[in-house]
Amino acid sequence: MLRLRGLAACAAVAILALTSTAHATPDTTETAGGKTTPGELTLERIFGDREHPLAGRLDRPVWRPGRDAWLVVRTEGSGRDAVDRLVEVDAATGGETVLLTSTEIATGKTRSTPLRLEGFHISPDGGTILLRDGEDLLLVALGDGSVTTLDGAGQGAQAISFSPDGRRLAWVHDNDLWVADPATGRQRWLTSDGSDTVHNGILDWVYWEELAGRSGRAHAWSPDGSTIAWLRLDDTPIEPFPIVNALATHATVKEQRYPKAGDPAPLPSIHAVRLGPELEPVRRWLVTFSEPIPYVPRLGFTPDGTGLWYQVLDRDQDALHLMRLDLETGAAAELYTETDPHWVEPVEELRFLADGAFLWASRRSGSMHLELHSPDGSIRDLTPGEAEVTALVGLSADQATAVYQAAAPSPLERQLFAVPLAGGEPVRITGEPGTHRGSLSGSGRYLLVTSSDIGRPPHLELVDTGGQHLRTVQANRNEELEAIRMGAVRFLEVKAADGVRLHAMLLTPPDFDPSRRYPVVIYTYGGPHAQVVRDAWGRDTFLFHQWLARQGLVVFALDNRGSAARGREFEGLCDHRLGSSQLPDQLAGVAWLKRQPWVDGNRIGIWGWSYGGYMTAYALTHAPGAFAAGVAVAPVTDWRLYDSIYTERYMGTPEENPEGYAAGSVLEAVEKLRPDRLLVIHGTGDDNVHVQNTLQLSDRAWKAGTRFELVLFPGLKHGIRAPGSRLQVFRAVGDHFLRLLGGGS
Repeated sequence: MLRLRGLAACAAVAILALTSTAHATPDTTETAGGKTTPGELTLERIFGDREHPLAGRLDRPVWRPGRDAWLVVRTEGSGRDAVDRLVEVDAATGGETVLLTSTEIATGKTRSTPLRLEGFHISPDGGTILLRDGEDLLLVALGDGSVTTLDGAGQGAQAISFSPDGRRLAWVHDNDLWVADPATGRQRWLTSDGSDTVHNGILDWVYWEELAGRSGRAHAWSPDGSTIAWLRLDDTPIEPFPIVNALATHATVKEQRYPKAGDPAPLPSIHAVRLGPELEPVRRWLVTFSEPIPYVPRLGFTPDGTGLWYQVLDRDQDALHLMRLDLETGAAAELYTETDPHWVEPVEELRFLADGAFLWASRRSGSMHLELHSPDGSIRDLTPGEAEVTALVGLSADQATAVYQAAAPSPLERQLFAVPLAGGEPVRITGEPGTHRGSLSGSGRYLLVTSSDIGRPPHLELVDTGGQHLRTVQANRNEELEAIRMGAVRFLEVKAADGVRLHAMLLTPPDFDPSRRYPVVIYTYGGPHAQVVRDAWGRDTFLFHQWLARQGLVVFALDNRGSAARGREFEGLCDHRLGSSQLPDQLAGVAWLKRQPWVDGNRIGIWGWSYGGYMTAYALTHAPGAFAAGVAVAPVTDWRLYDSIYTERYMGTPEENPEGYAAGSVLEAVEKLRPDRLLVIHGTGDDNVHVQNTLQLSDRAWKAGTRFELVLFPGLKHGIRAPGSRLQVFRAVGDHFLRLLGGGS
């Protein structure tokens, strides 16, 4: 049975009370009014005030099309008194112009809450913004403030898009695709079969989660706005999974179409329609797919509008086909096929050029590189070397230069580079160590760069593509944060048992004394295509680790094999062996820690969220003697219970790889779990990692005669986000480690 801390021993099933207080220490004492005194770091301050985060908050600038200037929304006041202003900032001079104020938009409506400008869509010509106003969509001209209203179009509208020529709009409502002509106010329903199982122009859950970078839009316009194409997904073959809401007297059930490993896949088809002047369909195209059903993660139009391209990913996810449908003849042809001995993923970096060439990201060389594919079939690697390209930022207006992000000069960093497509060496744009991501102006002359490092929160800089720093746009300095005495962080390397070098990170308490012996908390994620050891600001989790350090604990993190930015073969070392191939690397980290004279080897804990929760539960069931405590938040406990696209990419199906699934299962080894060391935290409304994982772990645990602690958040999803919930999650994590590991001694 489960041992549920703080409740009567006779209770068979219960939920840990979420109102427990953190251990009393000098660092958790608050002054009157709930504000901390200078230099303090409390869980309440880190997680209790979402409106004023300790690490500050950056503006969200959007480049204005056709101009070297960006738009940003600034808000004065709050609640019903809030006023939004849309401000244009000139890149060359820094001069600011207020283009629009929310109170000045005349809609003829009496409203109970102010109109908000946040989340606006900008038209391709930069002259109009689109806003949602209750049931309506508003198009507001930035020149004179005039308003065009699309009545009823805003209610439930998702995945809104302008056509590239700006004449038309598309959106999805109740899984059906709509189009509109703002000039005439005409709206047309292009599909009528949208339902809980049929998705038109928008992705279903598993595509959204695993194939599309969590962008739901699945439709595209031709360059002249005459034709629209969309992906239709039919989830009918997928068994529904019940997500129960037990908070009401009479519980309700939401059915989620969620394919588990080995289950049938969504049925894809591509549809395209050429529209007449009244938005009436004048020509249609249809692309269907036969068994074995593949995935269709991307689609779009070629720059000349004569072709519809789409990517087709085989169910085994080891071959990705780039296809082109000729809109004149209706014939489909393969442009290129990418294969990989481990797995291949959709290419977000695909860009078609005016001359018929295209940019493509490939791991053929062993590392992810940008390639230029010419119309004659020749391929040139634009970014040779070991550094992995991690994003294509954009192209200059003349398509002569590509700006990209890469894991260089080491996998711990992200720097920005520019490379000429005609040939030549890449030029580094950003200079400071750390992590930089960029947004390129339409002309390709300027970059807004969001920068951070392990010790400094994100700040916004303006540079040109030659690498010259022009000015700081938003420093995001916080005196309260800077007054806190932080523990020291250093990066290091640990050797695995077979000699493979592993990147690691160590955080020591502010008053670290090497003559003392400290407990250690290991923070892990461990899954493919991810890293926790990075020279980047770690947000609230990093501040929580600093709080642990101030309680006298050392915090350690290690990226095991399978982690990102170290090339295909390093990442592929976990292929078909999730868990079983990765835990030995974490144990190499434990061994390194135990060799340090200032580490108490009997007081080592481990924690993580999602895949990190899986790694924690896996560690405590497959190496129970190594860890005195663990916290698994929203963990997978058996890969048969997780979604098909992610799991099969790395593990194949349960039928193909029964040994790998058994070796990677927490459930199969639950009898090795030592009582009272593991805390599991889960939201019962989790639609990503179903609480089924934790319930099956609970069932196996009591039957095996062992127990663990459990905190459930009724109705909350994978991120466990609701007012006050994050504070309670991290308070429970901190309490668990302080109780079982204690502080420095």
